[in-house]
Amino acid sequence: MLHSLKIKNFRLLQNFQVDKLGHVNLIVGKNNSGKSTVLEALQIFAGNANSLLLQEIAASHDEKFRIEEDSINANTIFPFEDFFTGRQFPKDDTTKIEIGEINANSSQLLQIQHIFVVEEETTITESLAGSVTKVERRVVSPSEFEKIENEPIRPALLVTKEEKTTIISLDNRNRYNRLMSRDNYSIPCSTIPTQFLSIDELADEWDKIVFRQEEEDIVIKAMQIIEPDFQNITFVNDDEFRSVTGRKISKRLPKVKMSGLSRPVSLNSLGDGMLRVFQLVLKTFPAKGGFLLIDEFENGLHYSVQEKIWTLLFTLSEKLNIQIFATTHSWDCIESFSKVAREQKDIEGVLFRVGKSVRQSNHGQIIATVFNEEQLYSITQSDVEVR
Repeated sequence: MLHSLKIKNFRLLQNFQVDKLGHVNLIVGKNNSGKSTVLEALQIFAGNANSLLLQEIAASHDEKFRIEEDSINANTIFPFEDFFTGRQFPKDDTTKIEIGEINANSSQLLQIQHIFVVEEETTITESLAGSVTKVERRVVSPSEFEKIENEPIRPALLVTKEEKTTIISLDNRNRYNRLMSRDNYSIPCSTIPTQFLSIDELADEWDKIVFRQEEEDIVIKAMQIIEPDFQNITFVNDDEFRSVTGRKISKRLPKVKMSGLSRPVSLNSLGDGMLRVFQLVLKTFPAKGGFLLIDEFENGLHYSVQEKIWTLLFTLSEKLNIQIFATTHSWDCIESFSKVAREQKDIEGVLFRVGKSVRQSNHGQIIATVFNEEQLYSITQSDVEVR
């Protein structure tokens, strides 16, 4: 569990710090203030900035994540430049993306640095094997780049965490990338985006808990918050499903058993709230022992059920040892979070607001203002705006 958070030089978060975090954290702020960027930074921290994860994040923003052209020149825009503050790679050797605890030493932080790699070929003659050519690679900092002449040089990212390093190539020669699975997190991490997850992804998550009675019961009770007649759910292969174009396709469909009905009904027919709760609770299980990241918590949820959903998430955060980070634009969400955080004495809830500083010393930088449970409750009771 993170007790504080530091994010440096990542997108618009140049020198961002949250002095105190809780087990459950709600992030508020204006549009383009950096709320979702905080979630992305946590996802990258959990996943050790593996290359496939970085590509997925870049692709979700329609940012460049691979080089298609064969030649590289001074005008080439490289993958992941948008990740750095100012949307370009730093020219100096000391500016790095850093994510981790405020007081952590450098080995505990996740660091991403723009570098170059020089490839040097050497030929070794051995009496039995004949001549063998070996390629040695040497890391070159940006300040040394212009001094290199007549040597093959390639742009790259150097990722460091817990004294382990990974070099991610930025050109179209990926032969020394350590390509890892998108699920290869050093810290378990589940993400719930603003849009609804695909039915196929929900089906995969459901398959992981089928016949685990305790987890199935948690899902059922969560769904009954919105629909008391909900009894159970299953996914079926509907080979007769046809798209709007009439083309026959195979699709797994979620079917729900309701009390008082002899036949199952489609989950999609029960409204957005049921879909949102289903994905919220399903995504908590793979986050066990790690992070659950929720972008725009209130999507699809009527204000009248948000307090019960927060109560469920607070309970699951303790039961499964999950640290939750959620963003919101909704005052109803803030009020319901505040009430539940105050009631849950053993599970700390923290709200922090992100926005531009008005101080002369760091004017314009994105900073965090932290509110603990009692402060937040007093503010909500007084109708003071914290968004």
